[in-house]
Amino acid sequence: MTNYLIRRFFQMSLVVVAASMAIYFILWLAPGGPLDELKIAGAGGRANQGFSEEQIARIAEYLGLHRGPFWGYIAWLGGEDWFDDIGRPELQTSSCQSVESTCSRGVIRGDFGVSWNVARGSPVADVLLSRLRNTMILMTSATVISLLIAVPIGIISAVKQYSRLDYFVTTFSFFGTAMPVFWFGLMMIILFGGNQSPLYKAFGFPYLPTGNVILVRNPLPGSLLELLNATPGSTVDIAVHAILPTIVLSLLYMAGWSRFMRTAMLEVLRQDYVRTARAKGLRERVVILKHAMRNGLIPLITIVVFQIPGIFGGATITETVFNWPGMGFLYVYALGATDYPVAMAFLFISAVLVVIASLIGDVLYTVVDPRIRLN
Repeated sequence: MTNYLIRRFFQMSLVVVAASMAIYFILWLAPGGPLDELKIAGAGGRANQGFSEEQIARIAEYLGLHRGPFWGYIAWLGGEDWFDDIGRPELQTSSCQSVESTCSRGVIRGDFGVSWNVARGSPVADVLLSRLRNTMILMTSATVISLLIAVPIGIISAVKQYSRLDYFVTTFSFFGTAMPVFWFGLMMIILFGGNQSPLYKAFGFPYLPTGNVILVRNPLPGSLLELLNATPGSTVDIAVHAILPTIVLSLLYMAGWSRFMRTAMLEVLRQDYVRTARAKGLRERVVILKHAMRNGLIPLITIVVFQIPGIFGGATITETVFNWPGMGFLYVYALGATDYPVAMAFLFISAVLVVIASLIGDVLYTVVDPRIRLN
């Protein structure tokens, strides 16, 4: 196990470095940036907003944009303070020695620099942390609910193959897999959101909020928030706001995960050791839960462990539809605002979580299937 973990750590390090290079250079080549508007020539041939070339150069140096792509990547990865000590005086930046220092310590030390546009001048880490709680609430709730429902449904559907329940689960899986997330989110908003929803008009069903995380004012009459007497910022307030996006994500995950669990269980139930366990007189519940389900979980583990980066990254489309200020919504906004430090930090952390999730999946394989050994 120790040798395996050492080898994997070395491989993971190489993958993270390669991913960081791809992230940095692709965004470096992308159009846009904080200096583009300053360089656009206005009427009369003068620089836009009255910035001279010298002022633009000073702003570029202040933001660390005066280096080329290679040395810029080295400074972004290792830190500008370390970069100044590599013996290249012509490439040193004065920002690390100035009073208004924006000197980055590098992403390997957890410093992603400062935001350009989303929260101009604020550390990128603070910008990410301000949205992380919202994403964790949404993604964790959807993941847990989906697992608690999808796994039993997949098992029962496989055990009772070609039953009415099996046909219903199969139809639901096809529908949930093929259904666009943004369309389903909009349908949920139309049916359950706002005082114009048909359920509220026809039956007086308490309507749900359609966006944001907390109330910005007192709840409106007829809403579920008013029925529960929720106060702005309370746990009840956050939970009610999370209902619609959580339902959308949960149904999406359940559709795929239940299908994977059903397929894996059908394959396992045909194995010889399952027939042997039944021939020995073991109860059907013991055969299913102890002998068949553990091996049937292997394909599902492969999918679920990669939900770890998703818990951090959020659901971009769902957060956008419901105006949920999470990580996915932040990433889309950062790209639109050409705030590349925020976008690079998001992509880099996601890449790290992907390789960690891959390692966790390999370890979990040995837990559910004793035949697998890491050595």
